[in-house]
Parts: sequence; structure tokens; C-alpha cells
Amino acid sequence: MSHVISAQEPFFVLTAGMSFSEYCESLPSEQRHALQRLWLGARLDPATQLYLSTYSVWVNCFVVVEDQTPDTAMVAPILARVADCCPRMELRFFSADGELAALNEVVDDDLDLEEDLDDLDLPLLLFFDEEWNQVGQWGPRPAAAEDRLDAWLASHPNYVALMDSDDDEDSPELDALVEELTHQMRLWYNDDLTDACVAEICEVLKALESDE
Repeated sequence: MSHVISAQEPFFVLTAGMSFSEYCESLPSEQRHALQRLWLGARLDPATQLYLSTYSVWVNCFVVVEDQTPDTAMVAPILARVADCCPRMELRFFSADGELAALNEVVDDDLDLEEDLDDLDLPLLLFFDEEWNQVGQWGPRPAAAEDRLDAWLASHPNYVALMDSDDDEDSPELDALVEELTHQMRLWYNDDLTDACVAEICEVLKALESDE
């Protein structure tokens, strides 16, 4: 169940979130340049571009991301491309390592971004209508990615163990595995997962449009 949203809360959410360019600027240079390259390489087909450019309702989208994960590296540039093509979409990024209080004020009561953050699969894209009702969510990746990712994780069991470790020290092994998975996911997205990702987001948008 949603709570009543005060007039000031949407303003605070918009100012607390980052545009894609601002989000990129908040990252270390190597990671920033990687996201910018992926954004440049992300392509939407003409029919999708036409649909997004003529989308008929206003929608506010907020995505919570984990800065260092392969899923964020792949999905964030695609979301930015979708928003670029959709004049009626407002997109803002929130880092899981940053301040989420403003966004937490407008999400549905059954979701607590601060308390439940460790249990959420990120990136998490949240959709709000013009009246600031939460009307949908998506993430962390297209369904077509799941089997491929499961197979990769099964063949690299140390990745999950190292990701779940409480050891705060840098892990060269984990860094190498993250780099390997990011490279592998880039191949998947170059193949068909970018289209799958965009198609799933458009399905959410179409459902919102039909509700109007």
C-alpha cells in the first residue's frame, strides 16, 4: 500500500538523484569511461525509438545501482539510452552506497530501501506516474540473462563466496572475476540482451500507458 506523498518529496527525490552523466562523473575514471563507452555503443532499433519518442504519459524512473557490479555496468547505459529517446521519462540514478532517504520516502510502504538494501537484487528500476504513485519496477537484468549467468556462476563458485565475504580488504581474485564476468556480459548484451532489456522495459511502459 502506498502512503500519501507531500508536495515537497518529489522535488527532494529529483534533486537527490543523478542524471546519467552526473552518475558517470561520480565514478572512478576507468569505470566512468567504461560506462560512457557502453552508452555510446547502446543502440535501439527504429521502431523502439519511435515508440519511446511518442510515448503518451509522463513517467518518473529511479534506479538504485551498485557501482562496482557487472549488472550495473551493462544496464545503466541502456536505461540512459531509453530515457534519451523518451521525452516524457525522467530518469535519476541512486548509488546504493549513497543517500537513499529521499527516494525511500516515495516508494511503496512494503519496500524499505535502507533496511532491506542488502536483500535487494540491484540494479532496481522503479516507475512512478505523474501523481507519484509507484506503478512498476524492473531489474536487475532481463530474464534471458538468468540461465547464462547461473551457468557462469556455477563454473566460478569463488565469485559468490568472495562477494559475500565480510573482508573489507581488496581482493585481486575478486577483481579479476568481476572483470571476467563484465567482459562475458558485454558479449551477451552485444548479442541479444540489450534488445531483451529494452523490450522488457517497454513492456512495463506499455502497461502504464494502457492503465491511463
